[in-house]
Amino acid sequence: MKYLIKHPFKAFKTCLPKSMFGRALLILMAPLVLVGTLSAYIFFDNHWDHVTKVLADTLAGEISTLTALHNAAPKNQELYKTLAGTNFKINMNFFPKVRLNPTAFNKNGDPFLNKALSKKVFIPYTYTMTRNNIEIRVQAKDGVLEFITSRKRLLSKTFYLFIMWVGITSAFFLLIASIFMHNQVKPLRRLAIAAERFGKGRSFPDFKPEGATEIRKVARAFLDMKERLNRQLTQRLDMLSGVSHDLRTPLTRMQLQLAMMPVSSEVKGLQKDVDEMGQMLEGYLTFARGEGLEETSETDMNALLLDAIQGRSHMNKKVHYESQPLSHLHIKPQALKRCLTNLINNATRYGQEVWINARSNSESLLISVEDDGPGIPQDKMEEVFKPFFRLDRSRNVSTGGVGLGLTIARDIARSHGGDIHLSKSKAHGGLCMSLILPQ
Repeated sequence: MKYLIKHPFKAFKTCLPKSMFGRALLILMAPLVLVGTLSAYIFFDNHWDHVTKVLADTLAGEISTLTALHNAAPKNQELYKTLAGTNFKINMNFFPKVRLNPTAFNKNGDPFLNKALSKKVFIPYTYTMTRNNIEIRVQAKDGVLEFITSRKRLLSKTFYLFIMWVGITSAFFLLIASIFMHNQVKPLRRLAIAAERFGKGRSFPDFKPEGATEIRKVARAFLDMKERLNRQLTQRLDMLSGVSHDLRTPLTRMQLQLAMMPVSSEVKGLQKDVDEMGQMLEGYLTFARGEGLEETSETDMNALLLDAIQGRSHMNKKVHYESQPLSHLHIKPQALKRCLTNLINNATRYGQEVWINARSNSESLLISVEDDGPGIPQDKMEEVFKPFFRLDRSRNVSTGGVGLGLTIARDIARSHGGDIHLSKSKAHGGLCMSLILPQ
């Protein structure tokens, strides 16, 4: 309540629909409700008052006529009762030798009926209004005349007909507008789904530009962007293939020449340098290659995780994982296997034991890889994702890698719409790497 008073506009915005379809319906419905309300108010304030006044005058005139007839010829009482019931829908009774209190006027009843009776009936009268009837008593010469009629005599059916007409027509036109608006929003919704699938690295072969001109332009721009990205990726892969061939050929020649030379400490040192150059080159190419143009497919994540565990590089380290049913995801299996392999290899490189846990829900799949190694300082947990970053720069390539494993892993995770987060393992004291993938 305090927030509502202090920030009324922000509180009002939180109550608005979040979807475009809901907001469009609100824009359509608000004028309809406003026009209907104003129309009903104007109708009630003018027409309703006028009609009620006419109905009250008519009823008062009928009462005055029946009273005048009775006073003129009291003996024709039965005739007057028949006339009142047949023509006026009034039940008429006569109580002889009864007097009304001259001051017994009803001041709390219907104002229009009060005014009409005062103008039409010049002798003492009183009336009461029950739930269903109006009971009017008028002083006659020889007694009291009682007139009972329905309260509906003072109600006009046109008011309810008007309200029904406004409500039904507004609902009908709102229904028609909502159908058209739904058809207008549908292409935008499909575009959003296609963009989401593209962000997760998934294909969308059935998508095509449709809908309004502006939405078609956005859809075509989106498809053009997708084609440009794929074309650039293809060009990069072609270039890397050529670079890989050009660089590996002299390295292979050097390795063969060193293998044919007599064994010595200098030759061993050169062989080690050449091997490190080969590993660094492979790491650079893997990082630059990324995922390539691999197509997505529905993959059993439990089987993929088991495959990555079995293919780890440090086979002498113990890895704990209990196989369990996991959801099937539309992913690039080879790319995601490389991501999992990099995480597991990083854990086995610095820890003696590794614990892998996986769980899924309706929104995401979480895979955590924990080790009992030295861990990573809190202020370095984001820097390790930078390309070629190594905590211990004194290590060589064979022991510490080239500093691209976690970078490649996060790039693959983010290309699938997920991410990788690092934290301290509370259970084992080392590092906890959490891979999150959307369903």
